[in-house]
Parts: sequence; structure tokens; C-alpha cells
Amino acid sequence: MNYYLFLAVLLAVATSCHRSAPELVDLGEVPAWQMLDQQGQTIGSATLKGRPWIANFLFTSCPTSCPPLARATHDLQEKLRPLLGDKGTPPLQIVSISVDPETDTPQRLTEFGKTYGADPRIWHLATAGDDYAAMEKLVTQGFMLPVLRNDRTADGHVPADKPTPLDTAHSLRFVLIDARGHIVGLFDKDEPSLAKLVQTATYLVQ
Repeated sequence: MNYYLFLAVLLAVATSCHRSAPELVDLGEVPAWQMLDQQGQTIGSATLKGRPWIANFLFTSCPTSCPPLARATHDLQEKLRPLLGDKGTPPLQIVSISVDPETDTPQRLTEFGKTYGADPRIWHLATAGDDYAAMEKLVTQGFMLPVLRNDRTADGHVPADKPTPLDTAHSLRFVLIDARGHIVGLFDKDEPSLAKLVQTATYLVQ
């Protein structure tokens, strides 16, 4: 191969790599948080620090939108598995945060995870326990996504010790967070969006 042909090949490869790099946005930093996962282990900003991760929001008694979201999360887990290996702490994890922490104990999340094939090494199901306010603040102010309940009091408070109503509206999107703890993408649960999420997550890991 002559010198000029070699340069042309290098330029083509560089251009191809540049085009394949996904477009990232910076939607701000996720504030510090801490919950328990389905195994009763601490999960939060400290344990995820320095690695990208993917968040979404659901609750185990949700009868309509959450089962399809959980199935999509399992699909995402399996699509990412070749990237994450089969031993040790993976370089990227998925965290499903319950918007019904009053009901969703680690034990209940364990059963839910088994139903949808959650690998606890990769896919964490997180609960804030009895601290509903902390969960809601994280979702609505940290991730800037909705949790809309119809049982709030006139002054906007959630009734104490009451499970999340089944018709509560919440985001069904996947949120990609980079190793700095910044939100860099929002993705839907359809196949094209999941494929784009896998591509972007792979880029962040590699």
C-alpha cells in the first residue's frame, strides 16, 4: 500500500468512527441518593460512582404500563449482557426505582425481579422504604420526570403510609447517566430506542 492510499484509509476509518459516535446531551447532574435494592444491599450515587448506569421508574403493583416496561428492561439487560461479562461488578448497571416504596420492600422486589428475569448483578430494583418524599424528590427534581398521584391533599402532600395508587402516572422512559453522574440521554422502550440506548451505553463503557 502506498503512502497516499494509507492516509486515505486512515481518514476513512477516522470518519467512520466519528460518524458512529452517538450524540450526547448534558441534562444535568443527578443529586446524591441512596436506597436498598432487591437483595437488601445499598444502591445509590456512591455505589454507582465512576460508571455509567441506566435508570427507569416502576412499581410492582402497577397493572398496566409497568409489565411492558419490565419486559423491555429485561430485553435491555440481555442486549447489554455481552458488554457486561458474567463475573464481578459490571461496568454498567440498570436501576429500576420504585415509585411505591411503601409497598415495594426488597422481598417484594425480589419476587418481581424473578418474574421478569432480573439478574441482580446487572438489574437492581430499588426502594426508598418509608421515605416517599426522598424518592419523589429524586424522580421529579433530580431526573425532572413526573410522578402524578390523584390522592394528594389540598396542600399537595401525599397521605402518610398510603401505597401509591394503581392509576399513578410516571415516566416510562429509560434515563442514561454517565460516569460523572450526569444525565446524557432519554430513551423510549420501543425496539429502535432500545437499540440506540445500547449503542450509546456501549460507547460510554468503551
